[in-house]
Formats: sequence, C-alpha cells, structure tokens
Amino acid sequence: MTRLTATEVARSFSDILNRVARGEEIEVTRAGTPVAVISPPKVRLLSADRFRALLAAAPPVDDGFADEMRELRKAIPPPESRWPS
Repeated sequence: MTRLTATEVARSFSDILNRVARGEEIEVTRAGTPVAVISPPKVRLLSADRFRALLAAAPPVDDGFADEMRELRKAIPPPESRWPS
C-alpha cells in the first residue's frame, strides 16, 4: 500500500482518484500517523430476500426473450478462456 501525506494527496487528488480507480489503495498520513485509507469501493452483495424482492418487482419476460438470448449467444463468440484473470 502506498503511503502519502495529506498534503501530497491534496495537491494531486485527481491523480490519486485515478490510481484508486485502477485498484490501488493509498494510506494518507498526517505528521507520520495514518489517518485514512483511500481504496476502491467494496463489492456489496444482496441478501437473498432483497434479490427475491427485486426479481418479483421486475417486469414480466416476454415470450420471445429466450429466442432473443439464443440468437445473441450465436452472434457473440465464446471467451478465449473460461476463467479470465
């Protein structure tokens, strides 16, 4: 993790946000003491109940949906690797 002073962060905040957007975590210090960590947002998972509620509130699927999905799958080639990293 990169350590920067609050002054360094303030002077280059836009650059710091770009670095964080690329996945870097920045520890901010004041007088040598860590006071904050700037990091990418954590992925938030939905509870099963919330997911069910969202599905229930979604508009109904029309009759041609499955056919459209099959056509899209034919048009888009499979990924080169099943487990890209």
